[in-house]
Amino acid sequence: MRKRNKKKKIYNLFLSITVLFLIIIFYFYNNKLINLKDIKTSVVIDNKDNKMIDELNKEIDYLKKQNDNNKLLTDNIIINSSIINRSNSYWFNNITINKGKKDNIKKGYAVTSNNCFIGYIDHVNNNSSIVKLITNNDENYISAKFNINNVAYYGIIKKYNIIKNELYLENVIGDININNEDVVTSGLTMNMPSGIYIGKIKDIIKDKYNLSNTIIIEPGCNYNDINLVEVIGND
Repeated sequence: MRKRNKKKKIYNLFLSITVLFLIIIFYFYNNKLINLKDIKTSVVIDNKDNKMIDELNKEIDYLKKQNDNNKLLTDNIIINSSIINRSNSYWFNNITINKGKKDNIKKGYAVTSNNCFIGYIDHVNNNSSIVKLITNNDENYISAKFNINNVAYYGIIKKYNIIKNELYLENVIGDININNEDVVTSGLTMNMPSGIYIGKIKDIIKDKYNLSNTIIIEPGCNYNDINLVEVIGND
């Protein structure tokens, strides 16, 4: 009787160990499968991300070529700054900002407010800089452009009408039909990048030969309300 009970206990113990062993094998087997699935999914996601990044890089390169420009605005130096002086007597001529040579500001850098071009760095001190505004009518020559049917037209902004709040893009060559196109910097003036928004075409004054035109621009920002600015360089 005692031998039978002993054999039965041994059998039950062996059975329990076997079942436990099988459970452990089953657990690790399934867990391994799950890990393999996770790894496979991760690889697929990574491959998709890489393909997406490649596509985005191709689109950026395409846009650079389309705009005939080696750099986009995102490639440039951007320095945030504040106005520390604006004279009432020369309100539309100049402003002084609180960044200078120590902040790597250089003459000719473009200056924007609310993503709209307002002028360029005309003089640099160690801790401040003077910005010559686009509204300054004293020998101000800013190269700008606009596109119609993938054709770029260039001109020079020389004048600003304070009463009408209009900029004038002069010496634009061609028989042009305009329709509210955007005017942007051309990238041909000093250290200014191409493609900074200036305003929209409002009207056109054609010469009698329909060759050299003056484009009237409605500015994209309020020149009276400028507080914070961004200095953009193309180094």
